[in-house]
Amino acid sequence: NNAGDGSHVKNIMPFGKSSGFGKGEDIYAGGDDEERDEVFGLVGDVYVTVGGDGEVSQIAKAAEARGAKVVPLMRTGGASDGEFGFPKAALSKPSYATEDQWSRLASKDAPVEDSAEAAVDVVVRAMESPPEAAHRLRSSMGNETTVVCIVSEAEDGAADSEALVKSIAPQLDAQMGSRSTFVTRGMSGVQESFADKCGDGSHVKHLMPFGQSSGFGKGGDIYAGGDNEARDEVFGLVGDIYVTVE
Repeated sequence: NNAGDGSHVKNIMPFGKSSGFGKGEDIYAGGDDEERDEVFGLVGDVYVTVGGDGEVSQIAKAAEARGAKVVPLMRTGGASDGEFGFPKAALSKPSYATEDQWSRLASKDAPVEDSAEAAVDVVVRAMESPPEAAHRLRSSMGNETTVVCIVSEAEDGAADSEALVKSIAPQLDAQMGSRSTFVTRGMSGVQESFADKCGDGSHVKHLMPFGQSSGFGKGGDIYAGGDNEARDEVFGLVGDIYVTVE
């Protein structure tokens, strides 16, 4: 009833039954509730669970078993807080959520608005494709900004590489910093040396998987992907210029 005008809402019902809802469109599967629920557990990409009992747990198990994402609103209790055989793995923070977001889904003391905001962020990030993530990051840095990515594989670079990067960083910042953002993958060695020597760090970002931190003293962390592989895919899409070292 609160999802906009309802044009994006479907209500799965057993054949011959009606939801009677004022918004959304009824669609049909199964001859009874049990058969409908079996289909329901197979059709989604992300499942947001609210309270619930054994039926909710069963649907969550089916969804998790085939690799769908499950986002439990744990503060609502019942199955969503681990009762009725709810899958334990679904209660653990996934890689695409931060500790703060996950804690807000669980805390009964958090304002409802904060928990709702966290739930929306987690769902959006769960389904964000690499091109969508790259677009989000580009928008946050300014679409007119030139994004210069610093690429190195080894965390501990050779002495010559370190010296070269330490010389390049302040010159790039002086000549391009006002209209550019320099992006690393948050790896120690060459990338950290670049960040440390790139002015005051205000033009430097470190692209990290959700839930991880670069720990660098300069620059700010930005996020995409649930692991290094997913982050690297976005890293390959977000830049205009790639400076490779080693």
